[in-house]
Amino acid sequence: MTKDYEQLWKGVTHITDEAQAVRALADILADNEGRRFVSRLGGKDAELCIEILDDVSRDLHFPPSPP
Repeated sequence: MTKDYEQLWKGVTHITDEAQAVRALADILADNEGRRFVSRLGGKDAELCIEILDDVSRDLHFPPSPP
């Protein structure tokens, strides 16, 4: 079954919960077709994608401080 990357991306852009947005983006990036789709994003969509990936990357490098 072929994924509808445009529809999946539209979901990412309308999700307000950051963790859900990351999971939805990961679903797109899970295969070559999805990565190609993301590489063709432009304008505000590209900015949003980079922002989501930057947030994930930052969390990987800087774990939360202990309480």
